[in-house]
Amino acid sequence: MNNIILCGYKSSGKTTLAKKIAEKTGLHCIDTDDLIAKNNRKFYLEVGPEVFREIEKEVIKALVGFENCVIATGGGVVLDPENIVLLKKLGKIFYLRVPKEELKRRLLLMETLPGILDPLDPEGSFERMYESRVDLYEKAADYIIDSEENIWGLIGYGK
Repeated sequence: MNNIILCGYKSSGKTTLAKKIAEKTGLHCIDTDDLIAKNNRKFYLEVGPEVFREIEKEVIKALVGFENCVIATGGGVVLDPENIVLLKKLGKIFYLRVPKEELKRRLLLMETLPGILDPLDPEGSFERMYESRVDLYEKAADYIIDSEENIWGLIGYGK
């Protein structure tokens, strides 16, 4: 159980930070979204949220037993309590908390809206998505990181 698991909303920086941590620590970098599909937005829209979440769970199950990894999870991983149980078996969970307005700005300025947002009501769907997940992230987390700067001390490495 020596893995670092990063969770948080889409565009919170999980993949970017996972790559940086892996580079600095020598850990292997795994992005669960990459293991699901090359184009997650397209795949999510094609198969629907239920099928996508089942595949996501199977990917996480397949990682149990992996060691020396930094794992960036998909934004919706916290929606299934079984995923949290599996992730806790894998290592410590770090929630990358981004201020709500910054996260909203990032998502709404994306060239293509994420599949989780309704193109007819992007702001409203963002608000609903944000509120439905914020407590789940905080409850799942072993550590809450408010900025990239804080993580280095928590994982035991200097910058």
